[in-house]
Amino acid sequence: MEYYANPIIISIIIGLTQAAKTAGFPSRYAPLLALFLGIGISIFYDTSIDVKERVLKGVIAGLTSSGLFSGCKSIVKK
Repeated sequence: MEYYANPIIISIIIGLTQAAKTAGFPSRYAPLLALFLGIGISIFYDTSIDVKERVLKGVIAGLTSSGLFSGCKSIVKK
């Protein structure tokens, strides 16, 4: 399951961020929300590794999800 953890976490973060934006969360704070969601989900998802590594994986997942979504959004607009 280790190989599939990051894409699953990134998908969850994208979905939760979009749900928050449709519920009225300001769009300009969406990357910050994605970052905190990534850290929070990663800390509780895989407890077999060190906390520092889980936080780092969360930061990577949060920033990746916000960049992935904005990149795909700009491609679709063109």
